[in-house]
Amino acid sequence: MRDAYPSTLYPPALPRDLVSRPDLRAELDSGARRALTLVCAPPGFGKTVAVAEWVRRDSGTPFVWLSLTAEHDDPAALWAAVLGALRAAGIVAPTRPRRAPAPVTPGGPSRLPDDVVATFEALPAPIRLILDDAHHLRGRETAEHLRLLVRDHGPAVQLVLVSRLDPPLSLARMRLSSELCELRTDRLRFTERETVQILRRNGLDPTRRQAATLHERTGGWAAGLRLAACSLRQVRDPDRFLADFSGDDHSVADYLVGEVLAGIDEDRREVLRRVSIADPVPAALAVELCDREDAADVLDELGREIGLISVAPDRADFRVQEMLRSYLEADLRRRSGGAVAALHRRAALWWDSHGRPAEAMHHVSRAGDPAFAGGMLARRGARLVAIGDRAVLRDALRLSGTTTVSRTWAAALSAQDNLVRGDREAVAADVRRARREGHPEAGSELAVLLTATARLAGLARSVPAAPEPLPDDPSLAALALAGRGAVECFTGTFDEGRSDLATALDTARRWHLSLLEAQCLLLLGEAAWAVGDLREAAATADAALRAVADGGWAGSGLAVSATAVAALTAVERGRSDAALTVLDAVENCESAGLDPVLRLALGVSRGAALFDSGERAAGLLALQQARSDGAGHEVPPALATAAALIENHTALTMGYTRAAATAESRIDGLVVAEGERLLMRAWAECVAGNHRDAQRSVEELLQPGVPRARPSTLVEAALVLANVAVRRGDRPAARSAVRDALDHAATMDLVRPFVVTSSSVRALLVDELMGEGLRARFAARVLAVPRGGVKPVATTLTDREQDVLALLPSLLNLDEIAAELEVSVNTVKSHVRSIYDKLGASSRRRAVLAAHERGLLRRTPSPLHGHRARDVRLTHRA
Repeated sequence: MRDAYPSTLYPPALPRDLVSRPDLRAELDSGARRALTLVCAPPGFGKTVAVAEWVRRDSGTPFVWLSLTAEHDDPAALWAAVLGALRAAGIVAPTRPRRAPAPVTPGGPSRLPDDVVATFEALPAPIRLILDDAHHLRGRETAEHLRLLVRDHGPAVQLVLVSRLDPPLSLARMRLSSELCELRTDRLRFTERETVQILRRNGLDPTRRQAATLHERTGGWAAGLRLAACSLRQVRDPDRFLADFSGDDHSVADYLVGEVLAGIDEDRREVLRRVSIADPVPAALAVELCDREDAADVLDELGREIGLISVAPDRADFRVQEMLRSYLEADLRRRSGGAVAALHRRAALWWDSHGRPAEAMHHVSRAGDPAFAGGMLARRGARLVAIGDRAVLRDALRLSGTTTVSRTWAAALSAQDNLVRGDREAVAADVRRARREGHPEAGSELAVLLTATARLAGLARSVPAAPEPLPDDPSLAALALAGRGAVECFTGTFDEGRSDLATALDTARRWHLSLLEAQCLLLLGEAAWAVGDLREAAATADAALRAVADGGWAGSGLAVSATAVAALTAVERGRSDAALTVLDAVENCESAGLDPVLRLALGVSRGAALFDSGERAAGLLALQQARSDGAGHEVPPALATAAALIENHTALTMGYTRAAATAESRIDGLVVAEGERLLMRAWAECVAGNHRDAQRSVEELLQPGVPRARPSTLVEAALVLANVAVRRGDRPAARSAVRDALDHAATMDLVRPFVVTSSSVRALLVDELMGEGLRARFAARVLAVPRGGVKPVATTLTDREQDVLALLPSLLNLDEIAAELEVSVNTVKSHVRSIYDKLGASSRRRAVLAAHERGLLRRTPSPLHGHRARDVRLTHRA
């Protein structure tokens, strides 16, 4: 028996182009503590090579290697081979004559043969027993003995089964009890980095794109990679070879026929050929394509036999490994080209009947039938546009020729593309063309699609009072709801609009409509900004930017729109540096071809951010250019009003009263902005010193029934009153007005009006720092924003001056500060004078304001005595 299977006792030599895989070796090492180590994958995935490298590179643990054949599917032959391999490896010597294996008695006790048990018990040290090609062990009796081997091999043996198929064992139970270590196809697949390594070991120097293409084509299949590497050494155009590389490549086809399909009878091969046109293949579609009720059973059986067919847990779907699938599809085409087109028609109709238009159109485009393509477009084009699967739709359009149907859907698809680009005029032209070609009936899917597209582009200005019925298709219904929400927000009914957009967004996410998701996020961000919900606007705009980037629409009008919302929001939250950063990312998109409303939004946010960061002249010029860009175009009221307010106040601050008046004129005739016109008038009167007239304008603005387009108007109106009161010397009235402004602004996180107001009014914010609650926290946040480009600077104060500065915002007088710091009051006075001098301040309030603006004071202490001063000092040093 020693020489019965001499060629099966050694692991294979490692290939010349071996890619070492230490992570796999580590996983195999971990199996020493388990009942079984299983390495299971289809042919060509490198199972045997991975295990061979593991045992050859580890000289510390002896191993016994036995490559099995069909002859070993018998208990007697199996045990004879195992014992022979142990002796051949010199690990054990026979201690007693071999006896026949104990018979397997159904329902009765069973055990391993005595000589096998004795051999395992006599092992002088731990070993690894590798049974390669264990898929040959399929017989009932052999399976029972294999189960006994797994159960009773003892702690000295690490049993490793290398198999194309799952062995007939209770693997689920073993997983549950942590008795199984397994490496399967997903772990054995080569990564893209390892793909590069194997190509280089074959003398090739691939580009990153070439390696990625090959990795995608092969799915990390080791055999496919090696076969491709052999062919690549002989071709002149690697890119073309890789683009065409498939299972039909001569070397790959030979391997598949010889290693995978050998032994598969013709009837079952025909099942594989027919289902190869689809990926994945639902069980019911397999029945349809093969004209046999047992098609799914055949695929399930083949999955167990050849391993290159993956089966969903519920057997609902099957997937044929890509290289095998492409070989089978090419083989089907060679045998009967007409059958391929007919099968694609069948698949298209099957998917369509199951409500999956994108999958249906995929097969339509491959059926090669213009009339069939045109008919499917007429029925399902709207849903495909809503889903956003443009590549499949374009394939069908090319196939359908120049029919009326194809022209209609080409225009509808172009409208969607131009919507993403942000070209509203082109969207309008496309919608008109689609309506002219298709003559859609009211309520039809085409009519719903075109109406929603026009609304999303901002071309519609009203919606029916009674909501239109939504289509049955979820994707098209979500598109229609998003379009309605867009118009509702444009016309100022924000509650209804945000609700409709949120519902559309939920549907888009549930159905993976990535483009509609990005559009809904953008519109929700715009709506949140318009109603002054700046925290929500910032979060939603950021989400929209991420969705746009993930979807591959960076640089599009969609991306620019999301950037504009993010920048406008950042400006109003007092974050001019963040606004300029996000605007710089789309600087190249600000071309003459960009929609005028988008240019206006970008220009307003950039101008305001430049002004707030200290570049006042550049800021005003950018604002004036933005006004020119928006001239003659219909602009959403919230944006038009914000642009007028920002430019007006900027010009007044710089002393340009005529420019301020020009800015005010941009909202002439805008009924909803009556309050903002009164606000600009009040600011102008305040700058001119006509404080009584300024106050009267604000009082008129605050009258019930006066329409206001911007929530921020109430904040700015309160700040006008604060400025008037300060000029009159009425400090209580000024403080009351500042508190009103803070209370309104805090709920919105609106910071900018406090940044651009006068220093006299900002100084009053210091008085609010010692309060409790939202107002005090927001006052501290406002004061922390530098004005006019003043950047936080490193402190030039001494440690003791820092201690005194930390207590200046409190209600403590100088005597109490001295007691708190345990120094004399004269020492405190000396430090206070030094602080005033260094900060250029003339009063305690002004010193605190200057410290905040220079980044020297971010927190304020509570007016309590004891040890609090020491705590504050440590905080500021940190």
